[in-house]
Amino acid sequence: MSEYFTFSEYMKNNKLTPSEEDYVEMIYRIYLKNQNVQVKDVAVELNIKPASVTKMIKKLDEKGIIEYRKYDYIKLTKTGYKLGETLLKRHNTIYKFLEILGLKNSIHEETEKIEHTINYDTLEKINTLIDFFSSNEEVYSLLRNFQEQEDRKFLDT
Repeated sequence: MSEYFTFSEYMKNNKLTPSEEDYVEMIYRIYLKNQNVQVKDVAVELNIKPASVTKMIKKLDEKGIIEYRKYDYIKLTKTGYKLGETLLKRHNTIYKFLEILGLKNSIHEETEKIEHTINYDTLEKINTLIDFFSSNEEVYSLLRNFQEQEDRKFLDT
């Protein structure tokens, strides 16, 4: 049997869709800022209509990730809080990794794409690499210098 599968096959064990993950992460972010999360807050932060938020919130409520009653605040359950914390950490780890790689222009977009497909083991290896560069500034400086040289070569061609 081959070791290769389609993208769908690799992703079939995910419990949440990428969109659901984005909502949970954003609800968690908002919660960290002001403890109270409303539908309108999520809509503004994700650049979508409140009706779309309400629809997703109902799904997340059914999954036990949040608690929501119409016209009330959105509350993360214990599971939802832990999930939000994990999703935000994952996002920040990937973002930092892409910063290390020297990505600038589309860093947020690339972070969003990667975060929904990366597995835990890979994320931990990236964390180790980030920790390594944090503990070894001189090596990180060498990487930065090399990247700048490569960028200049690219611009000169």
